[in-house]
This record gives sequence, structure tokens and C-alpha cells, in this order.
Amino acid sequence: MNKLIKATWVAGFLCLALPAVAQQGQGSQLEEAEIVIRKDRRITLPPATRNFEKIPQLPVSETDTKQEYTFKRFSYRLSPLEPTFRTVNFQGNERISELTSNFLKLGYGNYQTPYLEGYLGSKRQESYLFNLYVRHLSSKNGPVFDENSGEGRTEAAIGAKYFSNVNKVSGSMNYSNHKVHFYGYNPVLNYEAGQIEQKFTRFSTNVLIENANKEQNFDYHFKTDWIFFKDNFDARENKFNFDVGGFYIINDDLRLSADLLATLSKRQDLQEDNRSYLNFRPRVNYQTNGFTFKAGFNLAGDNGYNKGLHFYPTIKADYALSSGFRIYAGIDGDIEFNSVESSVNENPFLMANFDLRNTEKKSEYFGGLDFELFEGFTLSSGFSYASLNNLQFFTNGSDSTRFEILYEDGTTRRLNVFSAINFENTGKVRSSLRFDYFNYALASLEEAWHKPNFKTAFNTTIFPIKKLTVTTDLYYLAGLMALNRETAQTFELDDIIDLNLGGRYEINERFGVFLQINNLFGKEYERYLNYPSRGIQFLGGLSVAF
Repeated sequence: MNKLIKATWVAGFLCLALPAVAQQGQGSQLEEAEIVIRKDRRITLPPATRNFEKIPQLPVSETDTKQEYTFKRFSYRLSPLEPTFRTVNFQGNERISELTSNFLKLGYGNYQTPYLEGYLGSKRQESYLFNLYVRHLSSKNGPVFDENSGEGRTEAAIGAKYFSNVNKVSGSMNYSNHKVHFYGYNPVLNYEAGQIEQKFTRFSTNVLIENANKEQNFDYHFKTDWIFFKDNFDARENKFNFDVGGFYIINDDLRLSADLLATLSKRQDLQEDNRSYLNFRPRVNYQTNGFTFKAGFNLAGDNGYNKGLHFYPTIKADYALSSGFRIYAGIDGDIEFNSVESSVNENPFLMANFDLRNTEKKSEYFGGLDFELFEGFTLSSGFSYASLNNLQFFTNGSDSTRFEILYEDGTTRRLNVFSAINFENTGKVRSSLRFDYFNYALASLEEAWHKPNFKTAFNTTIFPIKKLTVTTDLYYLAGLMALNRETAQTFELDDIIDLNLGGRYEINERFGVFLQINNLFGKEYERYLNYPSRGIQFLGGLSVAF
């Protein structure tokens, strides 16, 4: 995109950005999603998963910059592979008491794209519930070479929860299969689809025990999960995660909390690697008269590049100047566990035996403000300045169809300035707009390969008439630089603008229809070098509640 358009985006960003303030660090570890049945709710369809940052899709961003191990749905990752369609979330005033949350959705789109999603849950019980979920979305053909750039994903999960007066115990078993192709090859070459196919399979199971009595002045939880992840070559990863924590309320103003995170992982590829990770997070939280002060530390380490345990202070002060105006500032530090799975989720076209390291956030200074101009309309602005070791950068390797991960020899310093607007008029419209600017001060690399300098996300849901919901999503990504190490050439990738429209109409209490149109501009942009995305994509279908 030409310089004039870039300048326009920057000017719009600077106009919205109030005094520099903070962005929340991205957590890169995915947690299992748990399906909870509520019979008093109308069936809602899943949120959009299209996203810039990862190859398979954006979560409502928050202004706190702490790097948490939570799953955020407001994301920038825009997939060049998967046309991840959503039908909009809709919740009318009428309740259908005789219906459960069970549903079945069927659809079909261009690129020979079948879609199926279903959920089956038990009826309300006093002490237990269970549920089953399945989803399939695939495109036989892709943007180039027909079947050679096809892609598909299948997911299934079964879960259960038991309630007592003392504890809640829940668990699930999950399966997913994701198929892609290394289609970023020279057109003069002639490959069969099977020769360049890559397939990722994931099995997992998890158990969560938590306190059921929320009237007590203390709380606790224990979660553990096992994850097995593999590709169709030599890569294997076994991973055990543990999360133990709780809090104790001393009085109305003072609270103590602590969490202990641990991971034991075994990676098998061209060679074996046993990896371990530990993170202890005690906190003291004090609040009075509009002032909140949270202090503690992260004692984190691994047996890799961050050998031993390291101490990272974490402090955040928050002050409400009025009922609708809040300012905050703080400092943080941590170590983020990177796995084979999390790296593949960022970029599924990785080469075998890629270099894998945990990312150390030596320090991050942040500040920001939130201002509620009137009910339902909020402005946010902030900044963060982080010093990072072993931040992942992706470049095409000696085989230009596959990517390797590069790390800096020294510390990477990253500045992020953001501004956001959120508006909601209940039952009529929900809208969010966010601008992000990133600047990287590099120690050894020439560029921040495949890291954007500008991000913009605009999401709106409108309820124009009863039973009809319309969504609009606009994503913008700019400043992407790429390096092909096979030819030693550098490339400035075109800016990405992706506009999506969706709608859902409820025919009656049980039946509905939906239509999703993605990438309306039809531009086959490249999020990663040599890998164009699909053009305009359609998906329509029928949903049934029972």
C-alpha cells in the first residue's frame, strides 16, 4: 500500500491515542476451552477466529499489560489458510425454557468448503452435567495449485462437570486434526498434493478442581492437563501442565494470592529434548478509596536458555480519578513457555527440528488510562516498553517453502502504543476499534521479520430488526518485512486489508440461516512470504436447535 494510505492510518491512530499507555502482553500458551451449559441462554454461534498473527485467527483486547496465561478471543491473526467463518452472537429478549443448548449447523462455501458444527449437552442436573462438541471445516482447494493448497480442520471434545457443596470437578478429552500443504513453491515445479502435505494431530485431557463455596474468604484451584501433539513427519511433543493457586481475603481492602505453574515436556524430532518450566507468582492486592495497588514477583525459570530460577518484580498501581476515569502504571517481568504446538499455531509451515526457546520478558514498563465518556462508550489508550530475550522471528529457510525461527543474539526492545474505542447499546449495537503501533529496537537482526508495525481491528455487531444480526469485521496489518534465506533476498510485503461481513436470521425458535463473506476485497495477501491467502470466500448454511 502506498505511503499516503499508511500516513492516513498513522494520523488516525495518533488522533485517537490519548497520552501513551499500555498494551497487554500476549500469552502464547493455549488453554483448553470448556463448554458450559446454560439452559436459560439462547444458542449463540462461535466468535470469529480470523486473525493476523497466527496462521490458523482476534480476542477483545484489554488494557492491562500483564502477560497472563489466558486465552483471549480478540485477536489480530488473519489466516491465509482457513476461511474461519462465524455466525454472529445473538441473544434476544425471549427465552426458550424448553430448549437446551444443543445445536447442529451445516453449511457449504466456495473452494469446495463443507462446514459442520454440533453440540450435545445433558439436561440440567443438580450435581453433574456432560457435553459433546464436534466441528469440521475444510477447503479442498486453496488460493493456488487447487488441491495442493487445500486445508482443513476437525475438532471433537467430550466434557463433564460434577458439583458438590465443597468442590467443583470438571474434565474433558479433546481431539483435533489440522491439515495444510507447503504450497509456497515455484510454479515451475510439479508436486502431487500428498508430497507436500503436513498434518498436525492433537490429543489432550484435563482435570480441574476448584472451590465451590464462593462465600468463603479464601479460594483455591488445581488444574492439570496432558497434551500429545505430532505432525506426519518426525515431530512429537508430550506435555504435562500443572496449575495450583488460590487467594485469601484478609479484609475488605487486603487480599493475598499465589499461583504455581509448571510444565514438563518431551520433544522428539531429529533429536530428543526434555524440557521443564516453573513459575511461582505470589501477589498482595490492596485497594481503598479508588486506589488499587498490586505487588509481587514472578520466580520463573527452565532448563533451557533460561537455566535456573530468575526473579522478576511485578507492580501495578491503579487509580480511579472519577467513576468513569481510570489511570494505571506498572512494571512486570516473566518467562513465557514456547512449545512445538504454540510455534506451529503461529506458523504451520515450519521446517523440521526448528530452534525452540522460551521467551524471557526481562522487564516491561506500562501505563495507560480508560475513560468512560458516557454509558456504553469507553476510550482507552496506553503504551508498553518491553525488553525481551529469545523473541521468535520467522524467516524462509534454505528451503523457501519452509520457515525457521530466528532469535537475536542480544535483547530485543519493543515499544507498543495503542488506542481503543468500545461502544455498546444493549440490544442494538456492539462495536470496538483498536489501533496498535509497534517499534522494535533490534540487537542483531536486520529487521523484525514478519512482525507488523501497524495493526488495526474494527468489529461491529448490529441488531437492525428482531431475529436478524449483522456483523462487520475489518482487519489491517502493515510493515511486514520478509527474508528468504535461500536467495538472501528481503521483501516488503503488501499491507493487508481484510473486510468480512456476516449475518444470521432466526426463522423460528429452532431454525436459523447464516451467511458469512470473508475477504470482500478479494486480495490474495501474504501474511507469510510465498503463501498467498484465499480471495473472496462465501459460506452459508442452516442451524437447528433442539
